[in-house]
Amino acid sequence: MKFLKYALIVLFSIGMMSCGGSGGGDDKEDTVAPTVTIASPTTSTIVTAGANLSVNFTATDNVALASYTVTVSYTGVKSVKTVEEFSFNSLSDTDAAGNAVPAISGVSKVISFNIATPDNAMPGAYKFSVTVKDTAGKSVSKDIAFEIQ
Repeated sequence: MKFLKYALIVLFSIGMMSCGGSGGGDDKEDTVAPTVTIASPTTSTIVTAGANLSVNFTATDNVALASYTVTVSYTGVKSVKTVEEFSFNSLSDTDAAGNAVPAISGVSKVISFNIATPDNAMPGAYKFSVTVKDTAGKSVSKDIAFEIQ
């Protein structure tokens, strides 16, 4: 009788372990990259050198967002002089006021902050880029052109 009791416990345990580690079998592989929609800047945005560039975008993912990087780069003709280009990482950088840039998490997040453009920024066309990564390592990038004068 004791042997039957232990055999039933072992069989029950093996059956439970074969059902999956998460208890419901809901684990899915994240095969969908996140999406990003840029609200600001727009192609009609003109910023004076030394002023703040307003950033506003929405990131979404079907499982979970992990991080983002914002890059502003000069797209005009570059001379021998160095052109100020700058980027912001959601895990380590600050906004124009010295505050940490907003963190990203969950499945949808609206990100808004200001970037201080350098006083000596070369006038001309710039590219604003946002790259968003999800927790599975998938990423998406979106660009928009704007102007510094």
